[in-house]
Amino acid sequence: MPDISEKIRDHYAVFFLVIALLCAVVDIILFGTAVPEAVLAYILLFNIGIQGILAGFMHWYSPAADKIAEKIGWKPGSPFQKEVAAADAAFGVLGVLAFFLRDNFLVATVIGVSIMFFFMGIGHVLDIRKSRNISPYNAGSVVYFDLLLPIAMIVLLVLWKTGY
Repeated sequence: MPDISEKIRDHYAVFFLVIALLCAVVDIILFGTAVPEAVLAYILLFNIGIQGILAGFMHWYSPAADKIAEKIGWKPGSPFQKEVAAADAAFGVLGVLAFFLRDNFLVATVIGVSIMFFFMGIGHVLDIRKSRNISPYNAGSVVYFDLLLPIAMIVLLVLWKTGY
């Protein structure tokens, strides 16, 4: 049976989402922040920002990069990992900045990261169908987050911008 740290590593996005939601609840209760804004801002801070920066480092540097490649179902050492690392880190920085700058910076970050995540999710689905690649970081919670998180962020963005 896998230990708790392995479960967290295999479902890291769920872990970051729980932290984001807990922080949003505290923000709503203590500061009266609107629910859609608080939830969206903390998702951007944790699931996009911190998670993205960490993923950038993990995809870039070995031996972590090789382990992640294997968990995705890729061959270790692919130059493509560096490109993924750069995209993860770039959107990670935008997620952190969006948390602090809010307003239209938050809007632009949601749009950009939603496009990236949705296409990554489609890529996972196609890889699962074509290659039967059900590696932990190619199937499961990763796919759901890549496809559903953009929808959730856009819904929260619309609710926030329309005053809910």
